[in-house]
Amino acid sequence: MRQAQPSVSPMSNEARNSYVIGQITSALIGLLRTKTIEEVSISELCAAAGVGRASFYRNFDSKEAVLQRQDEALVRRWQKDYDAAKARDEAAGREPENLMVSLLMHYKAHREFYAAVYRNDRAILRDTILRICGPQEDDQNIWAYTKAFIAYGIYGTVCTWMDRGMTESAEELAALMRQNQEKAQN
Repeated sequence: MRQAQPSVSPMSNEARNSYVIGQITSALIGLLRTKTIEEVSISELCAAAGVGRASFYRNFDSKEAVLQRQDEALVRRWQKDYDAAKARDEAAGREPENLMVSLLMHYKAHREFYAAVYRNDRAILRDTILRICGPQEDDQNIWAYTKAFIAYGIYGTVCTWMDRGMTESAEELAALMRQNQEKAQN
């Protein structure tokens, strides 16, 4: 009797795992176009992703964790790009790009993902903004309060912008906010 050769994937474990995570993330974003996260079952998500439940639970403990991990990955890339651009601008003697404008551009560039996050787990947006520009444990009180004011202002602005369909560009929204700030100072 002739035995068949075992089927072995040419991908490394890391590559397979990355593939599975990508499939699950893409499938969840697709399902969230028409459903809430509560309406999506793990079985439905796994079927849409073409992976088994064991693969899901090996990588995530909840559907919300899928969104959280993707947000963290996107924000890490954004932060790296923002820091590099800021360093280039400063080295060239130019004013660095405004952090809020850069963050808004990031949200708009990943609009589909962040719209799904906004509809299903706004705490991810809030926590990300607080990590980026919110108060830190070692801040003096005045800086902690100032950073909290700014971070929650950005969060509120992002939520309102998303509610209204993200029609303005990041630059237009920042200009509107500057105009309002100038009016408030007068």
